[in-house]
Amino acid sequence: MNPELDPNDIDAEHHIQLGLTQALCDAVNRGADEALTQEILDQLVAYSDMHFLSEQLLMRLSGYPDYGSHALEHDHLMERLETVKQQYGSAGEQTFTLPEAKVILEFLAGHISTQDRHFTDYYRDWYRDWARRNAAAG
Repeated sequence: MNPELDPNDIDAEHHIQLGLTQALCDAVNRGADEALTQEILDQLVAYSDMHFLSEQLLMRLSGYPDYGSHALEHDHLMERLETVKQQYGSAGEQTFTLPEAKVILEFLAGHISTQDRHFTDYYRDWYRDWARRNAAAG
């Protein structure tokens, strides 16, 4: 077993995720072209999906005790993002609004500051112990 993701990389991914969400809010706020807004939303959905899968693999690898509830929050956020993408995508007829973008930002920021903080603290300790054990064995 060789976890290759440094705990700091998880936080870097969270910053990218928040950056994409803030870019979405900014684009909607300034009335950016719908194609640009859609592109940012598409990137946010794809990146969030990748990040959540990666994070959940690390949770399983490290035996994270709150895996179930944490993964459930990921599922809820992905469902919300997919719904928004369908509602406001190229086939959608509605315009994506700033309050809706801010709801996504607030939910994501709340998740990162609570659920993800608990996991990254746990993973950082687990990773340190894993590295120590492997250094002693090698």
